[in-house]
Amino acid sequence: MKRIHRQITIIGLIIFICLIYLVLALQIANNQKIAWGVKIANARLAERDVSTAEDILKEKRQTFTNQNTTLTYQDDSWLVRISDLGLELDHQTTIYSAYQIGRKSNVLTNFKEQLFALFGNYNLQPIYKIDQDKFQKQTTELFKNIEKPAQNASLVFNEELDDFSLQHSTKGLIINRQQLLTDLSERIEVFSNQPIVLQIIIDKPSVENNEVDKAKQKAQQILNNQPYQLIFESENWTIDQKQLIDWLKFDPIKEENYDNFILGLVLDKDKIEKYLKNIALSIDQPTINAQLQTQNNRAVVFVPEQEGFEIKINETINQLTENILSEPPIKKTTIIASKALPKIILKQTNKLGINSLIGQGTSNFAGSPNNRIHNIKTGSSKFNGLILNPDEEFSFNNLLGGSGPEQGFLPELVIKKNKLVPEYGGGLCQVSTTFFRSAVNSGLKITQRTAHAFPVVYYNPQGFDATVYEPRPDLRFINNTSAHLLIETVVKGTRLTFNFYGTDDGQKVKIKGPYILEKNEDGSMKTVLTQEVYRNEELIEKQTFYSNYQSPDLFPIE
Repeated sequence: MKRIHRQITIIGLIIFICLIYLVLALQIANNQKIAWGVKIANARLAERDVSTAEDILKEKRQTFTNQNTTLTYQDDSWLVRISDLGLELDHQTTIYSAYQIGRKSNVLTNFKEQLFALFGNYNLQPIYKIDQDKFQKQTTELFKNIEKPAQNASLVFNEELDDFSLQHSTKGLIINRQQLLTDLSERIEVFSNQPIVLQIIIDKPSVENNEVDKAKQKAQQILNNQPYQLIFESENWTIDQKQLIDWLKFDPIKEENYDNFILGLVLDKDKIEKYLKNIALSIDQPTINAQLQTQNNRAVVFVPEQEGFEIKINETINQLTENILSEPPIKKTTIIASKALPKIILKQTNKLGINSLIGQGTSNFAGSPNNRIHNIKTGSSKFNGLILNPDEEFSFNNLLGGSGPEQGFLPELVIKKNKLVPEYGGGLCQVSTTFFRSAVNSGLKITQRTAHAFPVVYYNPQGFDATVYEPRPDLRFINNTSAHLLIETVVKGTRLTFNFYGTDDGQKVKIKGPYILEKNEDGSMKTVLTQEVYRNEELIEKQTFYSNYQSPDLFPIE
């Protein structure tokens, strides 16, 4: 009996030692490698490190995906690569899954898994990913000749009825995509290119004819409240019925508290974005840093600072959509724009006290002949960048420096001895008139100004003009501000503008008029214009300018 017990003990010891050797052998064999016996889709990857196994799987996948799979339905067939349908093997995750066999935290579990792998019990399926958008897009294109998708009930605007009409729902026939995905998955799991027979199923509409009433009521409410407005500062844009109809978009939505779809109403964000981007062309502007370089009492480089604006398209779309779809609709929406301040402002560029725009004057020379336009542009350019010292008197004629051909001027009509005659520099009164307006609007002291002999259409409103002719009459004013004054000339289209930059000292200017005191049938008239300058709400300066215009008929063209 003792002998038998000894033999059993020896046999057990031998088996135990063999198991220890087997465990050690498996540990050595599987060190940093996929466990012996592990396969992926019948591909043996045992004894391979992760990098080598990944290369083997990549090659096998490449061979598989480069082959065409046949899809058939009745007499139609399509040759397609599985990868073209949006299914891709995730070889890294697949290899990692294989590598984890026999590498758990529990020693006995590891030995068990490695032993099972040794006897062929691990044949893993490849792990793959599905690009649903690509799958849908490719299958829609492939089967476009045999599929007829269901049509949801919807609404279209009938211009004759001035109302929305029902677009009826219809059933359709489509490929069973879920079954197709299942069949494709089975092919990938074993790297098989076996043909797939497609199945057709009935496609039911999500929205039936009786599920459009809420959307119709909402659409009618939106149109009944038009027009809507987009507002940005002093500008506004009207959104009328035609624009709204183009924006209205009917899509299925899940009915509240029910597992069912009804017709919903939204606004087409892509179309609104296109509309807003067109508006942005007139609003968006880059931030501009100020620049000022002076030489001999003139600015050789001058760029005033400019705040930047940029419409926030998405935020404005969301706000506009929310307002129009609200209960009740909100008719006005403010355009949301970001503002960016310049890093360098005007006062940082100089020690002359020039820090802001203190006044501006404009006039329009639309309808002027070519020579007159040339003279206006040539004359106004001579004053661009001019800097006046404090208390310095401005003289138009002196600073112009002549109006002859040697100064670049052309012949054009001027008022001379009760006639209109062509002379070099004709049209310069447009420049002097604009200067006069800038000086008055800036609160400067006018020391010499003469009105035209008769009302000139270029200088509307009448009574706010100033004529010049060498050597007189002249236009003169004094820079009675506390700092230097910089003049900027801007010609845009047919509009001439003079900007006066100086020191913002809190001074406010009020312009009254010009008012017509007397107007006769022959075109003669009398006007009055008043400039009032205030500081701390106290009147510190007042100037009144009377104009006595004769009839234009008294001045024939010679």
